[in-house]
Amino acid sequence: MATKQLLISASVEITDILMAELGEIGFDIFEDLDSGIAAYCPAALYDADQAQEIIDRYRFLGSIDVVYNDIEKENWNAVWETNYDPIRISNEVHIRASFHETDESFPLEIIINPKMSFGTGHHQTTALMVEALLEINLTNKTVLDAGTGTGILAFVACKRGALRVHGFDIDSWAVENSIENAGLNDCTSVTFSLGNIRDEDATVYDVLIANINRNILLDELEEYAKRIRSGGYLFLSGFYTSDVSLLAEAASLHGLTLQVQSEKEQWACLRLLKA
Repeated sequence: MATKQLLISASVEITDILMAELGEIGFDIFEDLDSGIAAYCPAALYDADQAQEIIDRYRFLGSIDVVYNDIEKENWNAVWETNYDPIRISNEVHIRASFHETDESFPLEIIINPKMSFGTGHHQTTALMVEALLEINLTNKTVLDAGTGTGILAFVACKRGALRVHGFDIDSWAVENSIENAGLNDCTSVTFSLGNIRDEDATVYDVLIANINRNILLDELEEYAKRIRSGGYLFLSGFYTSDVSLLAEAASLHGLTLQVQSEKEQWACLRLLKA
């Protein structure tokens, strides 16, 4: 599946607004750049008129320059391999592609060949979520990974002793990629499915992890809460620190209490406890 990429050069104040607005019309991946952001939308969902209307609506706030690119799925690997270096998180986790050498000095190693999927560990939110998962005992726990992408967070949970791990994504290419990555990580017991949280059955989990974006998280919080047992955890990321109070307040309406907040370069990660 092809993807539309928008390279947006603007101030942080403007890009924050644009991410929220573009997230409402199908853009589901945002990447920080030195000059602004890169926004990605599946080509099948991309509406050029809507995107242009949103960008033009906020030009009064300051300069906005946009470069529009089409990225074919077969080109994605080449893009990532050019910029994909191994990642080391908290001296505990080594994340690499299959073309990198292993590093046995790390207790935990995850192999990710990303293809078209988001979540290699390079983005601040993925690293924050990995760090957050290292802080709790996952032995014999059940884990649901919402918006699994490459499956990276599901594999961290699996390798840290989770009893059952299931991930899902709205992108069929991501599901295919996560299944392939499961084989690379000896995590074939991890299951993956196509869809969103509302397509999932009523199974209740010990831990639910969702690294998506603010608008989707706000929309789906009630569904997350229904699938977490009392005393279980919800981990959220994919949003800026300026959105923490909004998400924490919304989560509290569903019996979820903020326990721990972490941040990295203005991105935030929350651990919430289900009453």
